[in-house]
Amino acid sequence: MRSAVFLSALGLALGCIAPFAKSTEPSQPEIQLAMPAGGTYHGPVINGLARGRFSNGDLYEGEWKNGKPDGIGTMTYMLGGSYEGEWKNGKRDGKGVMRFAGSERRAEVRFVDGHRVDVTEEHPSAATAAARFWLRSGEEPTGSHIRNKVVYASLPLDLGYDELTPDQQRLVRSSYPALDAGDAPPYPLKGGKELYRLLVALVRHLEIMDDILVYVAVDAEANVTSVTTISSIDTRYKDLISLGTGLLKYKPAQCGGQPCAGVVPFNLKLRTLY
Repeated sequence: MRSAVFLSALGLALGCIAPFAKSTEPSQPEIQLAMPAGGTYHGPVINGLARGRFSNGDLYEGEWKNGKPDGIGTMTYMLGGSYEGEWKNGKRDGKGVMRFAGSERRAEVRFVDGHRVDVTEEHPSAATAAARFWLRSGEEPTGSHIRNKVVYASLPLDLGYDELTPDQQRLVRSSYPALDAGDAPPYPLKGGKELYRLLVALVRHLEIMDDILVYVAVDAEANVTSVTTISSIDTRYKDLISLGTGLLKYKPAQCGGQPCAGVVPFNLKLRTLY
């Protein structure tokens, strides 16, 4: 409750801030929450060997060909866990060893064209992946198209993980590249509605426009242990976003039916509509 009250106060205060504001009549904001993706590689490639990070923070070390992982390499994921093994044309392809997120358990795995074939993979339906849930400026979530909608995502913005449908839960799990079968990732306890209010205030009154990745590490007792923000925006604004995500309440990850540590991603696309 205290964190929700603080986030609300912070969001409202931003509406009254004069020093950083660019306009007394701010434009309509739009915020998209998406699933994280690999993005662009940054780092050296010497004699066919690479060691660097992708723009989502994943670390790759290994053989490289035609601008992609190809051969034997190890990817350590920002969302937890790692894969060490065979790659082809930028995808996991062949035999390898997976260190699973949260549990740190290791297992031999096999992939074909990026898809794991030693177990039955679960995939969300196309309809669930394509769904859009909106939060309008009046802060009431809806699945319909209404005026003044400012935040949208493929998942309900005010529901916790246990309140999602089984297919929506599969969509959440599908964004974790090293999650063991049957495990569940950490998740905002009530969907993070108060955080989105803060983000709307940032976009509306400071006209921040950028793609921002935020990774919130949560321990087995649901305590936030660290917040990592990947963005080119001003440090003071990154600090505000980090503070907002860090103050949310979370449910811990589940590994083998027991609480465990994990990472919650916020992939944010902040825009101003003139």
